[in-house]
Amino acid sequence: MFTELEAGDPRQVGRYRLLARLGAGGMGQVFLARSPGGRELAVKVVRAELAEDAGFRERFASEVTAARRVTGIFTASVVDADPAGSPAWLATEYVPGMSLGQAIAGLGPWPEPAVLALGAGLVEALEAIHGAGVVHRDLKPSNVLLAPDGPRVIDFGISVTDELGGLTRTGVAVGTPGFMAPEQLRTGERAGPASDVFALGGVLAFAATGAGPFGTGAAHILYYRTVHEEPELGQLAPVLRSLVARCLAKEPADRPSPAALLAELSEALRAEEWAAPGSRAGYGWLPPAVAAALRERRPADGGPVPTAGGGAGEVVTAGAGSPGGGGVGAHPPTAVEPPRSPAPGALGATPPPPPSPPQPTPPAAAPARSRRQLLAAAAALGTAGVAFTGWRLIGGGGDQAPGGSGGGHLAPRVGSGTERWSVTDFVAMDTATVADGVLYQYATHGLTEGTTGLYALNTTDGTTRWFFPSEARVRRPAVADGTVYLTARDDALYALDAADGQRRWRFTDDQAPATGPAVAGDTVYVGGGLGRLHAVDAASGERRWSYRYPWEDGSVPAPPPVIADGTVYLGADDGTLHAVDAATGRERWTHLAESGYRVFSPAAVAGDTVYFSCGNGQVYAVGTVSGERRWAYPAGEGQPSGPVVADGTVYVHDFSDQLHAVDAASGERRWGYPLGTSVYLDPAVGEGTVCLATLENTLHALDAETGRERWTFTAVADSESVTEPVIADGTVYYTVRDVYRMEHFVLHAVAL
Repeated sequence: MFTELEAGDPRQVGRYRLLARLGAGGMGQVFLARSPGGRELAVKVVRAELAEDAGFRERFASEVTAARRVTGIFTASVVDADPAGSPAWLATEYVPGMSLGQAIAGLGPWPEPAVLALGAGLVEALEAIHGAGVVHRDLKPSNVLLAPDGPRVIDFGISVTDELGGLTRTGVAVGTPGFMAPEQLRTGERAGPASDVFALGGVLAFAATGAGPFGTGAAHILYYRTVHEEPELGQLAPVLRSLVARCLAKEPADRPSPAALLAELSEALRAEEWAAPGSRAGYGWLPPAVAAALRERRPADGGPVPTAGGGAGEVVTAGAGSPGGGGVGAHPPTAVEPPRSPAPGALGATPPPPPSPPQPTPPAAAPARSRRQLLAAAAALGTAGVAFTGWRLIGGGGDQAPGGSGGGHLAPRVGSGTERWSVTDFVAMDTATVADGVLYQYATHGLTEGTTGLYALNTTDGTTRWFFPSEARVRRPAVADGTVYLTARDDALYALDAADGQRRWRFTDDQAPATGPAVAGDTVYVGGGLGRLHAVDAASGERRWSYRYPWEDGSVPAPPPVIADGTVYLGADDGTLHAVDAATGRERWTHLAESGYRVFSPAAVAGDTVYFSCGNGQVYAVGTVSGERRWAYPAGEGQPSGPVVADGTVYVHDFSDQLHAVDAASGERRWGYPLGTSVYLDPAVGEGTVCLATLENTLHALDAETGRERWTFTAVADSESVTEPVIADGTVYYTVRDVYRMEHFVLHAVAL
């Protein structure tokens, strides 16, 4: 994905003209640039506050010096740099294609000959890196790009160089859990070339099985397994198993050298009747499905395929935790790396990227592939920055990306009520959550097998960062402190890394989580299927306490809990609102609206008042300390929508055609807005605007203070709104469905 240069961005760095933004690295912004001779490059421009630090300048200059010594054909090369410049910058080779992680996620594990060929290229890359006095320290699937003539290792910058010594910060574990060597995790030991050999073993096991040798889980779990347990290599073929097992030896001295590995790999390839050097032209070293996927998406003019975009969003990026910056080389988004030995179809199994519509027929030389393989392959490239053909950007600024590749789009700038982008055939099943530039949506894409789950989409253009599969209904997730918490109804509560979708932990019990989660501080709160509130440690997934409340009908999920100022509020099916101490789980008070009427919607809290609606048509205001009623407002004859509170006003509608704005302090009506049609989705309020999506195909935007209509957005004819609107960063997100073709959904992003 390309995005256009912003007002404060430089237009020229050194002799290189900057064309577009590619992403943000550990040290600063990364740009697509063009040399005077027309070559595309990735240029990393150091952040001003870092460049002002003399110690950082010293480290950065050492990085450049070390990286320039690396000249292997299977590494991304440094083209130019100016560590003393203003700004300081580094230009590297721009590597089109997808990462090994994306290829495995999209098309599955590789056969042994292809893994051996991959290993030979990676070992040659390590020889070049180590020969320059550099240790990588973060070799992993997302740091391996797939090119026509072999892999390219990236991110080998300020890892460890012979002359750096004390410049590298102490006490910092640089690397990725599951691929780091034991000595990188033990106190007082330094990483050396043998640490990269250990990581190489993990990468080859991942390529062959689709899973890391130590499985998945929280970082501390992977650290323990790496240091104390043996890797799981039972799925590997004998030759590869022997080689990988020796690479994964616990002690550095017991691992083979790169030279010995290369000789062993070459012999194994000859035994397989593969000529490692001779088979590298034209993707011949890759599995046919991967080769065909890469060929299909290469631009006709030979220009670069964009590799930057969502997820990690970096083209040149630091190794995890590296001091002040990091690696060298073009870097696509990190793919979700699958868990250990997943059950078929289970939540948390190897996540395929979301499929795009069918791509062009592969070249005749490539073997026939299933539609699912084609879609997955295209999606793997799509998340690397190539726009899906089923995704469209609308409005001013939706030009082709600079550079002539035609692979990316500039983020559009449009007027209020105008569509920014949309995603077609995206069957959304619950309201989205937007946080930190990412939209999290439970959906099925294209009604294709294996594509149901939680999608993390870039809010700039709707492209996918990562995908977490779940056949169980996922409730609206909550996001806090870099973690996404989601409930797969009647299954479990999951914590995912917001950067890449990697699962951190899973919580369940005999009353499995059923409501959407809510997060406050270090605790996640979620309701069970039959009236049990769970408080779960946000870091470990361990239960802290449970609270029982009336909810007898397991077929209808209770509303999600709401937390404010140390109290959890949740509605019951007897018309009661419960206030529970968030730390202990002890009941503080209950407030009965009217016996026999359910509280279907979540409460809303503002200041010292909590607001909730009940099935008797009333909206109530109750004091948060005492639970005493302050007022009741008759919103309609039946169940009103859930109340939304902003700037002293409560907004609620009656599910027929009337939106009410009620004074939050007195309960007096301020204004009403007749919609002229039915509405059954809660309103959204933000940036001084109230948005409602009607049963028909119209999104209404009203002035929150006066109720006057600002604009309307009409979706395609004969459609109905199916998810509540969500307002974030000047955009409204919601989904509509074709009433005649029930499988046809469209997710819209509309400028506020």
